Amino acid sequence: MFVNLSAVMLRLCEPFLDNMESKKDKIDVNYLFYNNRIDFKDLTAINASSDEVSSWIESINNEHDQNSASGEVRLMESQEATSSGKNSTSLVRCAKKENFSFICECFFMTARVLNLGLMKAISDFKHISQQLARLEDDLESNRAMRDQGGGSPQLEQDINRLEKIVEILTQDKFCYEAQILRDGAFLQRALSFYRLMILWSVDLVGGFKMPLPSQCPKKFSCIPEHFLDDAMDLLVLTSRIPKALESFVLDDFLSFIIMFMGSTSYIKNPYLRAKMVEVLNCWMPQRSGLSSTASLFEGHQLCLDYLVRNLLKLYVDIEFTGSHTQFFDKFNIRHNIAELLEYLWDVPSHRNAWRQIAKEEEKGVYLNFLNFLINDSIYLLDESLNKILELKEIEAEMANTIEWERRPPQEREERLRVFHQWENIVRFDMKLANEDVGMLAFTSEQIPAPFLLPEMVERVASMLNYFLLQLAGPQRKSLTVKDPEKYEFKPKQLLKQIATIYVHISRGDKEAVFPAAISKDGRAYNDQLFASAANILWRIGGDPQIIKEFMQLAGKAKAAASEAMDAEAILGDIPDEFLDPIQYTLMKDPVILPSSKVTIDRPVIIRHLLSDSTDPFNRSHLTQDMLIPNTELKLQIEEFVRSQQSRKRTAAESEIGEPDGTADMVE
Repeated sequence: MFVNLSAVMLRLCEPFLDNMESKKDKIDVNYLFYNNRIDFKDLTAINASSDEVSSWIESINNEHDQNSASGEVRLMESQEATSSGKNSTSLVRCAKKENFSFICECFFMTARVLNLGLMKAISDFKHISQQLARLEDDLESNRAMRDQGGGSPQLEQDINRLEKIVEILTQDKFCYEAQILRDGAFLQRALSFYRLMILWSVDLVGGFKMPLPSQCPKKFSCIPEHFLDDAMDLLVLTSRIPKALESFVLDDFLSFIIMFMGSTSYIKNPYLRAKMVEVLNCWMPQRSGLSSTASLFEGHQLCLDYLVRNLLKLYVDIEFTGSHTQFFDKFNIRHNIAELLEYLWDVPSHRNAWRQIAKEEEKGVYLNFLNFLINDSIYLLDESLNKILELKEIEAEMANTIEWERRPPQEREERLRVFHQWENIVRFDMKLANEDVGMLAFTSEQIPAPFLLPEMVERVASMLNYFLLQLAGPQRKSLTVKDPEKYEFKPKQLLKQIATIYVHISRGDKEAVFPAAISKDGRAYNDQLFASAANILWRIGGDPQIIKEFMQLAGKAKAAASEAMDAEAILGDIPDEFLDPIQYTLMKDPVILPSSKVTIDRPVIIRHLLSDSTDPFNRSHLTQDMLIPNTELKLQIEEFVRSQQSRKRTAAESEIGEPDGTADMVE
């Protein structure tokens, strides 16, 4: 019924949808709070709590009441002053009981009806499609188990049950497609309505211009969240229907997305902002099949100025969504962001914008972006490689057919179920890991400077050393599986990319800090590992120039390791108060944490703050600007290093000057 009502309401909107630029001014935001037909006040607002909405409405009411009272006084004085004696009190009316135009009423009622009708149907269709895909995977896995293990009565029952559910859901899916997806005119009218919704919403914040006002206007923050959420859901759906957007102008939607995608102070819900990325992801030319979408990304000024910046900001923001599933949700969202960033990197104007952001925000959002990119790369590759070892173990069990057949059917089925479950996990994690490593490879080539900052260089070196150990170390053969491509596992490509990242960072290393950082890694660094990796790279057809520079870097790291040992020997026993309490290394730039009063090395605490804005010793809130330089301790450390070096030098000179005839013999 509500889908049909949605169609009727959209028909009623048609006259002003055709001329929306001139009609949108008739849509009064006060309708949301003072109309007598629909209660919008209890709906989730875009960036205000229910208490904030109520208090804002109350403040407006008080203002209206005061204005009305003063108006009545002025009116009575006017009546007394006139001799006509006419009663004009009927002119006074409460400001709250406003008369709203048909366009205004029709607009807001249509928005509510669409949410309960068309958009609810689209949501149901999405859930049916997802459920159907999961059940079809389960059915395929169960059939594979039956083929591999003979099958038990319980397995046959499961297969029959799944087949029936799949058949019912397939019929449901066809019904939704026939009612909604095949009705192009219906969807076009809905798109036009939500274009008006976007235009009206943007007017509440001053129109299409950036940057946004520092303070979010209350009239915008109090509008129902579903107004904008429904617009994004419809765009995602229609973007995946061939030719649904072919003749539709998308510029206003793109401007809206770019304006609000990176702003937590305007749109609180991170999942709504993530949907905006999903829309843009669908519009990439290679995915949409529309040549017109390329001009959206490559010729739209707001897009050129702000898209990369806001994508990087959302990549960072999505780390903490507040949801209990935030850890896993972020990987799906970052997957969409990574695909879009990879496309934009190949567009020269966007690449230039990216470089500029990296330069301007080197110690800000860009450093946070790199930190989370590295975190995700380590986690995803580690998880994938561990799961590959477990998959290989089950493969070995199944290969031993005699022992496998002796196992009870239920046990075989359980192992196969685990096997297929892990296959899916590895495939997804490995795909994301490949994307992240790929992004590190192409960004490090042209923007190496952030990788070499004191708070990043050791972390980057440790990550690369760890990957190198996994792909070229003594345990690499244990990762051999029957069909690595099935799991998106491409060890040769990964090794080439890791070597390339080493070389790219080394090329930008003007201060020669990278070799020392590589050699400092006590967990994975080994000079023999680089030689082993180079041999593999030659065998698999790596770039000769990259391999040559890779080995030169290995030589520098080996020399740096030797120098570090000599320096450690010179310093001797270092007083505990000079050592960083986390890394237990000599501090170079000690700072005091204001809450716990602990002194710690600046690069170490900044590295921690990139992922977690708390004091690691008492979990109180902490930011970089709150750190207090421990100048006195720094001077003491510098004096200690100088005295130890001087003492060692004096000792060496005295040894050379001893009268043992050595100098005469040399002459």
